[in-house]
Amino acid sequence: MKKQLLVLAALLIAASTASAQQKAGTFSVTPKVGVTVSNITGQLPVYVAYAVMPDVSGTEGTIFVPDSDPGKWGLISYENQKRKAGFTAGVEAQYQFTRLFGLSVGVFYTQQGAKYGTKGKSGTPNGEQFDFKDDLKVNLNSIATPVLANVYVWKGLALKAGLQPEFAVSRSTSGDYAISYKGKPATTSSGAFIKTFALSVPVGISYEYKNLVADLRYNFGVTNLRQDGDKWNRSYGPAAHNRSLTFTVGYKWGL
Repeated sequence: MKKQLLVLAALLIAASTASAQQKAGTFSVTPKVGVTVSNITGQLPVYVAYAVMPDVSGTEGTIFVPDSDPGKWGLISYENQKRKAGFTAGVEAQYQFTRLFGLSVGVFYTQQGAKYGTKGKSGTPNGEQFDFKDDLKVNLNSIATPVLANVYVWKGLALKAGLQPEFAVSRSTSGDYAISYKGKPATTSSGAFIKTFALSVPVGISYEYKNLVADLRYNFGVTNLRQDGDKWNRSYGPAAHNRSLTFTVGYKWGL
């Protein structure tokens, strides 16, 4: 059995070597566009802060706040993340060292983040009324620079792995919600505490047919995405990491 496996492995290597279409010593550039599906593991809460100011009355130099209308303020946080879809586009340059091995470097704009299961939630926990018409979202838009080793196992079929530094260009939250207290609308703001730099390990597979390239990758975040020590001085357990699946198509030009 062991001999048969060794023979099979040798045949596969020989076949891949014989059928590989990549030419050693060549350089290529491939613009790509595609979609991402991302999530965040661990604990990365999204906050909604709200405040309702009381009515004030009184004479000049004196402000009186009636006890019957003290106003209200508070903070709501959610942690149950879900997958979020996004967009990516960029370009990769590759040098083919041998017919089987190439090294690529890319620059991509990529939309990542997560959704939080708030849609349909409502209530009056302490006299305030809150209604969420949509899921809250963390929108993390970054410039990703993947550096990948590409191993061609059969014709245009390549396996790839490497490192991907990510630099955030915008970090925001969004969602459709309303909060009020005693019939008066609250002033609200939402946010999440996210670092500007992250490092991921991408692994994937691609297939090239003539000049067309289809690429599927999964990115494992390895650095903590969450900024600890937020302004509410809260602490959390498991670190938060990026997780994203990316599918792109591109056109490869040889130089």
